[in-house]
Amino acid sequence: ILKIGELSSTERCIKNLLRIKESHLTILATSTNEQDRELENHTYSDSVIFHRGDEDDVIMRFLDICDEKEVDIIFRTTADCPYLSSEIASILFESHIKNKADYTAAKQAAVGTSMEIMNVDALRKIKAHFKSAYLSEYMTWYFINNPEFFDLNFVDLPEEYIRDYRLTLDYQEDLDLFNEIENHFQKEKKSYTLEELFSFLDQNPRIANLNKHLTLAYKTDQKLIDLLNKETKM
Repeated sequence: ILKIGELSSTERCIKNLLRIKESHLTILATSTNEQDRELENHTYSDSVIFHRGDEDDVIMRFLDICDEKEVDIIFRTTADCPYLSSEIASILFESHIKNKADYTAAKQAAVGTSMEIMNVDALRKIKAHFKSAYLSEYMTWYFINNPEFFDLNFVDLPEEYIRDYRLTLDYQEDLDLFNEIENHFQKEKKSYTLEELFSFLDQNPRIANLNKHLTLAYKTDQKLIDLLNKETKM
């Protein structure tokens, strides 16, 4: 719910999700924990469905609302990624359908700009195996650790959509970077594409480097990695 410019991180994420032309519903799926009730005030648009489900088993949370709304394919992302690209989403979706995949992701992308595409039937298969998918906050691992059970599809993005920037919100330095971005584009009073965002960061290395030293826990925390490898294997 931290503000990035005039919008919270959640709202900025949803604003970009609503640009995905292949998507028919946008759902903010959070937990039944009382502290998460506040997110209902950050749906950005009246068209967004607000759903509360299982606090730990995120796959179960997804399946509950997907069954209710008869959803068969999900664009999955998290609300700490305010700079998601609808252009990348379209590339991934086309490949997902063409390759009849269960799970699709980009091989390389700036952290926070891409998303995963997954079939709801594949989530049902995971849930049938795990009575409690308590680590499904890290849903990716349930797919990549079980290639014998799923058709996995990893996509090469065009070069203009690939950078080594960090555009996810975990630390104060991330928030500082995001507000530098918003200050720039608000002065120009314009909406902007991912390519324009990259161009701004390319031309302003001081700003781009504000959070460059930070790492992702699921890529660097060996204890977490070992746990995920053990507990997500079918």
